[in-house]
Amino acid sequence: MIDGKRRACIEKGRCSIMQDSLNHMLKLDMRQLEYFAAAASSGSFSSAAKRLFVSPQAISKGVQILEHSIGASLFDRGPNGIELTAFGALFYEEAKTVLESLDRLQNMAARYQRENAVPLNVGIQSLCLKENGGTIDWNDLLAFSDAHSDAAPVFLEMRGDSIIESVASGEVDFGISVLDGAAVDEFDSMVLHRFPLAAVLPRSEADFAHKKAASIKELASGHLMLFPEDNAFNSFFTERARKEKLELKLSSLRISTVNDIDFIKGRNLYTVRPYQHATRTMRSDHTRILPILDADGNQIAMPLSIFWQKGKKLLELEEQFVAMIVSLYRTAKHPQPAEA
Repeated sequence: MIDGKRRACIEKGRCSIMQDSLNHMLKLDMRQLEYFAAAASSGSFSSAAKRLFVSPQAISKGVQILEHSIGASLFDRGPNGIELTAFGALFYEEAKTVLESLDRLQNMAARYQRENAVPLNVGIQSLCLKENGGTIDWNDLLAFSDAHSDAAPVFLEMRGDSIIESVASGEVDFGISVLDGAAVDEFDSMVLHRFPLAAVLPRSEADFAHKKAASIKELASGHLMLFPEDNAFNSFFTERARKEKLELKLSSLRISTVNDIDFIKGRNLYTVRPYQHATRTMRSDHTRILPILDADGNQIAMPLSIFWQKGKKLLELEEQFVAMIVSLYRTAKHPQPAEA
Protein backbone atom coordinates (compact mmCIF):
# COMPACT_ATOMS: atom_id res chain seq x y z
CA MET A 1 0.00 0.00 0.00
CA ILE A 2 1.35 3.43 -0.96
CA ASP A 3 1.53 5.84 1.94
CA GLY A 4 0.43 9.44 1.58
CA LYS A 5 3.96 10.85 1.37
CA ARG A 6 4.99 8.45 -1.41
CA ARG A 7 1.74 9.10 -3.28
CA ALA A 8 2.44 12.85 -3.11
CA CYS A 9 5.91 12.28 -4.57
CA ILE A 10 4.46 10.21 -7.43
CA GLU A 11 1.84 12.84 -8.17
CA LYS A 12 4.54 15.52 -8.07
CA GLY A 13 6.63 13.46 -10.50
CA ARG A 14 3.69 13.10 -12.86
CA CYS A 15 3.09 16.83 -12.75
CA SER A 16 6.75 17.44 -13.44
CA ILE A 17 6.68 15.09 -16.44
CA MET A 18 3.50 16.73 -17.75
CA GLN A 19 5.00 20.19 -17.24
CA ASP A 20 8.18 19.16 -19.08
CA SER A 21 6.10 17.78 -21.94
CA LEU A 22 4.07 20.99 -22.08
CA ASN A 23 7.23 23.07 -22.08
CA HIS A 24 8.57 21.02 -25.00
CA MET A 25 5.34 21.57 -26.90
CA LEU A 26 5.39 25.29 -26.26
CA LYS A 27 8.92 25.43 -27.63
CA LEU A 28 7.92 23.81 -30.92
CA ASP A 29 9.20 25.80 -33.85
CA MET A 30 6.34 26.64 -36.24
CA ARG A 31 8.74 26.29 -39.14
CA GLN A 32 9.47 22.68 -38.11
CA LEU A 33 5.74 22.07 -37.91
CA GLU A 34 5.34 23.55 -41.39
CA TYR A 35 8.15 21.35 -42.73
CA PHE A 36 6.48 18.27 -41.24
CA ALA A 37 3.04 19.14 -42.66
CA ALA A 38 4.49 19.80 -46.11
CA ALA A 39 6.35 16.48 -46.07
CA ALA A 40 3.26 14.63 -44.85
CA SER A 41 1.00 16.13 -47.54
CA SER A 42 3.47 15.71 -50.41
CA GLY A 43 4.82 12.30 -49.41
CA SER A 44 8.53 13.17 -49.60
CA PHE A 45 11.11 15.56 -48.23
CA SER A 46 12.19 16.60 -51.72
CA SER A 47 8.67 17.58 -52.81
CA ALA A 48 8.16 19.51 -49.57
CA ALA A 49 11.48 21.27 -50.14
CA LYS A 50 10.42 22.42 -53.61
CA ARG A 51 7.15 23.77 -52.27
CA LEU A 52 8.82 25.73 -49.46
CA PHE A 53 11.91 26.75 -51.47
CA VAL A 54 14.39 25.14 -49.09
CA SER A 55 16.70 22.14 -49.35
CA PRO A 56 15.51 18.54 -48.68
CA GLN A 57 18.17 18.40 -45.96
CA ALA A 58 16.52 21.37 -44.21
CA ILE A 59 13.15 19.57 -44.27
CA SER A 60 14.65 16.32 -42.97
CA LYS A 61 16.57 18.09 -40.20
CA GLY A 62 13.52 20.13 -39.18
CA VAL A 63 11.37 16.99 -38.91
CA GLN A 64 14.06 15.23 -36.86
CA ILE A 65 14.20 18.15 -34.41
CA LEU A 66 10.39 18.10 -34.17
CA GLU A 67 10.39 14.34 -33.47
CA HIS A 68 13.01 14.83 -30.77
CA SER A 69 10.97 17.64 -29.20
CA ILE A 70 7.81 15.57 -28.91
CA GLY A 71 9.56 12.27 -28.18
CA ALA A 72 7.90 10.25 -30.93
CA SER A 73 8.55 9.20 -34.52
CA LEU A 74 6.36 10.85 -37.13
CA PHE A 75 7.61 9.02 -40.21
CA ASP A 76 8.77 5.55 -41.05
CA ARG A 77 11.76 5.99 -43.31
CA GLY A 78 12.66 3.38 -45.88
CA PRO A 79 14.34 2.88 -49.26
CA ASN A 80 11.11 3.83 -51.01
CA GLY A 81 10.62 7.10 -49.12
CA ILE A 82 8.70 8.15 -46.05
CA GLU A 83 5.37 7.10 -44.60
CA LEU A 84 3.48 8.51 -41.65
CA THR A 85 3.47 6.42 -38.50
CA ALA A 86 0.14 5.84 -36.78
CA PHE A 87 1.00 8.63 -34.35
CA GLY A 88 2.32 10.75 -37.20
CA ALA A 89 -1.06 10.54 -38.97
CA LEU A 90 -2.87 11.76 -35.85
CA PHE A 91 -0.25 14.45 -35.29
CA TYR A 92 -0.60 15.59 -38.90
CA GLU A 93 -4.35 16.21 -38.52
CA GLU A 94 -3.72 18.34 -35.43
CA ALA A 95 -0.77 20.11 -37.07
CA LYS A 96 -2.96 21.15 -40.01
CA THR A 97 -5.46 22.65 -37.57
CA VAL A 98 -2.69 24.53 -35.76
CA LEU A 99 -1.18 25.90 -38.98
CA GLU A 100 -4.58 26.90 -40.33
CA SER A 101 -5.32 28.69 -37.04
CA LEU A 102 -1.93 30.42 -37.25
CA ASP A 103 -2.73 31.58 -40.80
CA ARG A 104 -6.03 32.99 -39.60
CA LEU A 105 -4.30 34.80 -36.74
CA GLN A 106 -1.67 36.23 -39.09
CA ASN A 107 -4.36 37.35 -41.55
CA MET A 108 -6.34 38.91 -38.72
CA ALA A 109 -3.26 40.78 -37.48
CA ALA A 110 -2.38 41.93 -41.01
CA ARG A 111 -5.95 43.13 -41.57
CA TYR A 112 -5.89 45.03 -38.29
CA GLN A 113 -2.58 46.66 -39.24
CA ARG A 114 -3.92 47.68 -42.64
CA GLU A 115 -7.08 49.14 -41.14
CA ASN A 116 -5.31 50.99 -38.34
CA ALA A 117 -1.94 51.86 -39.83
CA VAL A 118 -1.09 55.53 -40.33
CA PRO A 119 -0.80 56.15 -44.10
CA LEU A 120 2.29 57.88 -45.44
CA ASN A 121 2.58 58.24 -49.22
CA VAL A 122 5.66 59.94 -50.64
CA GLY A 123 6.45 60.82 -54.26
CA ILE A 124 10.18 60.98 -55.01
CA GLN A 125 11.71 62.40 -58.17
CA SER A 126 13.96 59.84 -59.88
CA LEU A 127 17.11 61.97 -59.72
CA CYS A 128 16.85 61.99 -55.90
CA LEU A 129 17.54 58.26 -55.67
CA LYS A 130 21.06 57.00 -55.07
CA GLU A 131 21.12 54.64 -58.04
CA ASN A 132 20.40 57.66 -60.24
CA GLY A 133 23.14 59.75 -58.67
CA GLY A 134 20.97 61.19 -55.91
CA THR A 135 21.10 61.10 -52.12
CA ILE A 136 18.19 58.90 -51.02
CA ASP A 137 18.91 55.21 -50.62
CA TRP A 138 15.97 52.82 -50.81
CA ASN A 139 17.45 51.07 -47.75
CA ASP A 140 17.01 54.25 -45.72
CA LEU A 141 13.33 54.29 -46.64
CA LEU A 142 12.93 50.61 -45.78
CA ALA A 143 14.65 51.18 -42.43
CA PHE A 144 12.18 53.96 -41.67
CA SER A 145 9.32 51.67 -42.62
CA ASP A 146 10.65 48.83 -40.43
CA ALA A 147 11.03 51.21 -37.48
CA HIS A 148 7.37 52.25 -37.71
CA SER A 149 5.30 49.07 -37.69
CA ASP A 150 2.18 51.10 -36.90
CA ALA A 151 2.46 52.96 -40.21
CA ALA A 152 1.81 52.04 -43.83
CA PRO A 153 4.38 54.03 -45.81
CA VAL A 154 4.47 53.89 -49.60
CA PHE A 155 7.46 55.41 -51.40
CA LEU A 156 6.87 56.08 -55.09
CA GLU A 157 9.42 56.96 -57.76
CA MET A 158 7.64 59.57 -59.88
CA ARG A 159 8.12 62.33 -62.44
CA GLY A 160 8.23 65.88 -61.10
CA ASP A 161 4.93 67.02 -62.65
CA SER A 162 3.09 64.00 -61.25
CA ILE A 163 4.52 64.61 -57.78
CA ILE A 164 3.31 68.22 -57.68
CA GLU A 165 -0.15 67.27 -58.97
CA SER A 166 -0.45 64.34 -56.54
CA VAL A 167 0.51 66.39 -53.48
CA ALA A 168 -1.92 69.14 -54.52
CA SER A 169 -4.76 66.62 -54.89
CA GLY A 170 -3.92 64.75 -51.68
CA GLU A 171 -3.05 61.48 -53.44
CA VAL A 172 0.39 61.59 -51.84
CA ASP A 173 1.30 63.27 -48.56
CA PHE A 174 4.80 64.49 -49.41
CA GLY A 175 6.77 65.26 -52.51
CA ILE A 176 10.54 65.39 -52.92
CA SER A 177 11.30 67.29 -56.09
CA VAL A 178 12.05 70.68 -57.61
CA LEU A 179 9.32 73.31 -57.26
CA ASP A 180 8.87 76.08 -59.79
CA GLY A 181 8.23 79.66 -58.68
CA ALA A 182 4.45 79.40 -58.78
CA ALA A 183 4.30 76.08 -56.92
CA VAL A 184 6.51 77.31 -54.08
CA ASP A 185 3.66 79.49 -52.81
CA GLU A 186 1.10 76.67 -53.12
CA PHE A 187 2.77 74.33 -50.61
CA ASP A 188 4.55 74.28 -47.28
CA SER A 189 8.10 73.19 -47.99
CA MET A 190 11.69 72.90 -46.81
CA VAL A 191 14.73 73.22 -49.05
CA LEU A 192 16.84 70.08 -48.65
CA HIS A 193 19.86 71.19 -50.68
CA ARG A 194 20.85 73.50 -53.50
CA PHE A 195 22.47 71.46 -56.24
CA PRO A 196 24.89 73.09 -58.70
CA LEU A 197 23.80 72.47 -62.29
CA ALA A 198 25.93 71.04 -65.06
CA ALA A 199 25.62 70.86 -68.81
CA VAL A 200 26.30 67.55 -70.51
CA LEU A 201 27.64 68.14 -74.02
CA PRO A 202 29.19 66.03 -76.78
CA ARG A 203 33.00 66.04 -76.80
CA SER A 204 32.77 66.86 -80.50
CA GLU A 205 31.84 70.45 -79.54
CA ALA A 206 35.20 72.14 -80.09
CA ASP A 207 34.09 75.44 -78.51
CA PHE A 208 34.05 73.76 -75.08
CA ALA A 209 37.15 71.62 -75.47
CA HIS A 210 39.32 73.58 -73.04
CA LYS A 211 36.65 75.06 -70.78
CA LYS A 212 36.11 74.17 -67.12
CA ALA A 213 32.62 75.68 -67.08
CA ALA A 214 29.98 76.98 -69.48
CA SER A 215 27.81 80.08 -69.30
CA ILE A 216 24.15 80.08 -70.31
CA LYS A 217 25.07 82.40 -73.17
CA GLU A 218 27.64 79.93 -74.49
CA LEU A 219 25.21 77.03 -74.20
CA ALA A 220 22.52 78.95 -76.09
CA SER A 221 24.29 78.17 -79.37
CA GLY A 222 23.23 74.53 -79.08
CA HIS A 223 19.83 72.89 -78.71
CA LEU A 224 18.65 72.09 -75.18
CA MET A 225 17.06 68.70 -74.68
CA LEU A 226 14.48 68.95 -71.89
CA PHE A 227 13.17 66.20 -69.64
CA PRO A 228 9.63 64.84 -70.14
CA GLU A 229 6.99 65.55 -67.48
CA ASP A 230 9.32 67.66 -65.36
CA ASN A 231 8.37 71.25 -66.07
CA ALA A 232 9.59 72.60 -62.73
CA PHE A 233 13.07 71.23 -63.39
CA ASN A 234 13.08 72.43 -66.99
CA SER A 235 11.69 75.88 -66.21
CA PHE A 236 14.29 76.57 -63.52
CA PHE A 237 17.00 76.69 -66.20
CA THR A 238 14.94 78.28 -68.97
CA GLU A 239 13.79 81.04 -66.60
CA ARG A 240 17.40 81.80 -65.71
CA ALA A 241 18.12 82.20 -69.41
CA ARG A 242 15.08 84.46 -69.83
CA LYS A 243 16.28 86.70 -66.97
CA GLU A 244 19.56 87.07 -68.84
CA LYS A 245 17.51 87.98 -71.90
CA LEU A 246 18.69 84.91 -73.77
CA GLU A 247 16.49 82.81 -76.03
CA LEU A 248 17.28 79.13 -75.81
CA LYS A 249 16.89 76.82 -78.77
CA LEU A 250 14.94 73.76 -77.67
CA SER A 251 15.31 70.32 -79.19
CA SER A 252 12.16 68.55 -80.32
CA LEU A 253 13.33 65.55 -78.26
CA ARG A 254 12.29 65.11 -74.63
CA ILE A 255 14.00 62.00 -73.33
CA SER A 256 14.45 60.57 -69.83
CA THR A 257 17.78 60.83 -68.04
CA VAL A 258 18.35 57.12 -68.56
CA ASN A 259 18.44 57.37 -72.35
CA ASP A 260 19.20 60.97 -73.31
CA ILE A 261 23.01 60.68 -73.40
CA ASP A 262 22.89 58.38 -76.44
CA PHE A 263 21.21 61.18 -78.41
CA ILE A 264 23.73 63.84 -77.42
CA LYS A 265 26.76 62.10 -78.89
CA GLY A 266 27.93 63.76 -82.10
CA ARG A 267 25.00 66.21 -82.22
CA ASN A 268 24.60 69.89 -81.44
CA LEU A 269 22.57 69.01 -78.35
CA TYR A 270 23.06 69.37 -74.62
CA THR A 271 21.13 68.51 -71.49
CA VAL A 272 21.11 70.00 -68.00
CA ARG A 273 21.11 68.10 -64.74
CA PRO A 274 22.52 68.34 -61.20
CA TYR A 275 26.31 68.20 -61.19
CA GLN A 276 26.11 65.44 -58.56
CA HIS A 277 23.94 63.29 -60.79
CA ALA A 278 26.11 63.85 -63.85
CA THR A 279 29.41 63.00 -62.15
CA ARG A 280 28.04 59.93 -60.40
CA THR A 281 26.21 58.31 -63.30
CA MET A 282 28.08 59.24 -66.48
CA ARG A 283 31.10 57.35 -67.67
CA SER A 284 31.21 58.21 -71.34
CA ASP A 285 34.20 59.15 -73.50
CA HIS A 286 31.81 60.90 -75.89
CA THR A 287 30.49 63.54 -73.49
CA ARG A 288 31.85 66.22 -71.19
CA ILE A 289 30.37 67.65 -67.98
CA LEU A 290 30.67 71.39 -67.37
CA PRO A 291 29.28 73.40 -64.43
CA ILE A 292 26.92 76.15 -65.56
CA LEU A 293 27.62 79.79 -64.68
CA ASP A 294 25.35 82.81 -64.75
CA ALA A 295 26.21 86.16 -66.38
CA ASP A 296 28.21 87.19 -63.28
CA GLY A 297 30.30 84.01 -63.33
CA ASN A 298 28.54 82.40 -60.36
CA GLN A 299 27.58 78.73 -60.29
CA ILE A 300 23.86 78.17 -60.80
CA ALA A 301 22.32 75.96 -58.10
CA MET A 302 18.84 74.44 -58.15
CA PRO A 303 16.93 74.00 -54.86
CA LEU A 304 15.48 70.59 -54.09
CA SER A 305 12.56 70.60 -51.65
CA ILE A 306 10.35 68.34 -49.61
CA PHE A 307 6.82 69.74 -49.65
CA TRP A 308 3.26 69.05 -48.52
CA GLN A 309 -0.16 70.68 -48.66
CA LYS A 310 -0.22 74.23 -47.36
CA GLY A 311 -1.47 74.62 -43.80
CA LYS A 312 -1.43 70.88 -43.08
CA LYS A 313 -0.67 70.03 -39.45
CA LEU A 314 1.88 67.24 -39.52
CA LEU A 315 1.38 64.11 -37.44
CA GLU A 316 4.24 62.85 -35.28
CA LEU A 317 5.06 60.16 -37.84
CA GLU A 318 5.15 62.76 -40.63
CA GLU A 319 7.41 65.05 -38.60
CA GLN A 320 9.77 62.12 -38.01
CA PHE A 321 9.83 61.36 -41.73
CA VAL A 322 10.61 64.96 -42.67
CA ALA A 323 13.36 65.05 -40.03
CA MET A 324 14.85 61.83 -41.41
CA ILE A 325 14.94 63.17 -44.98
CA VAL A 326 16.41 66.51 -43.87
CA SER A 327 19.10 64.67 -41.92
CA LEU A 328 19.98 62.53 -44.96
CA TYR A 329 20.67 65.59 -47.07
CA ARG A 330 22.49 67.52 -44.35
CA THR A 331 24.88 64.68 -43.56
CA ALA A 332 25.47 63.49 -47.15
CA LYS A 333 28.56 64.45 -49.10
CA HIS A 334 27.51 66.32 -52.24
CA PRO A 335 30.10 66.65 -55.02
CA GLN A 336 30.86 70.28 -55.80
CA PRO A 337 32.38 71.59 -59.03
CA ALA A 338 35.73 73.31 -58.80
CA GLU A 339 35.79 77.06 -59.11
CA ALA A 340 36.07 78.02 -62.78
